[in-house]
Amino acid sequence: MSTAERTRALLALVDGYRESRCAELLGAARADARSLVREALRRARARVHEAIAEERKRYAAAVGAAEAQLHTRRRLAHQGREAGMIAAAWRSLPAALRDRWREPERRGRWLRGHLERALASMPREPWEVRHAPGPADAEMRELAAWLAGRGGPAASFVEDASIAAGFRVRAGHNTLDATLDGLAADRKAIEGRLLHHLEQDEEPAQ
Repeated sequence: MSTAERTRALLALVDGYRESRCAELLGAARADARSLVREALRRARARVHEAIAEERKRYAAAVGAAEAQLHTRRRLAHQGREAGMIAAAWRSLPAALRDRWREPERRGRWLRGHLERALASMPREPWEVRHAPGPADAEMRELAAWLAGRGGPAASFVEDASIAAGFRVRAGHNTLDATLDGLAADRKAIEGRLLHHLEQDEEPAQ
């Protein structure tokens, strides 16, 4: 083989190695590029998911805060309405109780109801019952007989113009105050009962 032929064979061998090495390096580079692209896409998707999750959290927090604020406003408005109704009811209570005392039938229920309380809690020594103007003597005699029929003590009934409505029972040092002022004295308890009735009125029908 001549020198020229050996040279061409050597060049062909070098070219073949170069092409093979280039193909090998290019394949590795392409594989690395694909891997880099996949990793970049994975990270991009992860960032998108994180951004969406954070946005959902912010949205949920904003909705929760808005709902809490709305609930607070509704509660305050409800409490304001209740306070207004209680204040109006409290203002009208004295007149309503005086009207009740003026009506014989309702006055009778007032007298008997609270005398039942007296029978359960007061000593059986003689009672003095001081009452607001209104009941006739005959009504008081009937009431004394009603009281005696239930085992009550002797009772004297005295009209007292200083009492606006209702009556007061005294037995020794014991007193049961069923006057207008006495019944309205426990304002907290009365307002609690008013609230209870207001809440029952507002409950939807089942």
